Amino acid sequence: MCVIFLLVSGPNAVGQEQAPSAYRIKPSEVVLPPDVKLGDYQRTTRPFENWILICDENLQARKRVCNISQSFIDQSQAPVFSWSLAADEKGKPFMILRAPSQAGTGSKLSLKFAGRKQPVDVQLQACDASVCVGYLPVGPVLREQIGKETNVQVSYSLPSGATVSLDAPFKGLKAALSAIN
Repeated sequence: MCVIFLLVSGPNAVGQEQAPSAYRIKPSEVVLPPDVKLGDYQRTTRPFENWILICDENLQARKRVCNISQSFIDQSQAPVFSWSLAADEKGKPFMILRAPSQAGTGSKLSLKFAGRKQPVDVQLQACDASVCVGYLPVGPVLREQIGKETNVQVSYSLPSGATVSLDAPFKGLKAALSAIN
C-alpha cells in the first residue's frame, strides 16, 4: 500500500512561487487633507438638474467645503468641458473652468451669455497631463445669468484647428446653491 501526501499552500503547491495578484484595492477618490485621520472626513454628493453639489467635511474640525459642478463629455465619454462654482477663503465666489490638456496653457475659453453682445474670454492658466484650468470671478453679469437660469455658449479652439462648442445650462444651479445653507 502506497500513501502519498500532497501539501498545498493556497492555490500553489509547495515549492511554487506565488505570482503577484492581478487585483488590488481601489483607493478612495476622496483625497484627505494631511492633518485629517481616516474616518474623520466625509464627502456627500447631491445631484440637481444639470449640476452636482459636492461637499467635503472634516468631522473633527466641523468644517465643510462645497462646490457645485457641471461636466460635459463627447461620444467616446472623454471630458470636453467642466466648471465648478466654488468660493475662496474669504467666501468670494468664482468659477473654475476646465478643458482637456490639448487646449494648452494660455488658450482661451469663450463664454457667450444670453442678452450680451460681447463674450467673456477666460484664459487657461495652468495645465497638467489631463486638464487645463482657468478662473472667473462671479460678478454681477454671472449672478444675473445664474438667477435667470440661462444657457451659456462655451467654446474653445484646439491646436488641431477643431473648435469645441456647447451650451451649458445654469438651470439647477440656484437650487444646488440654496441646498448648501
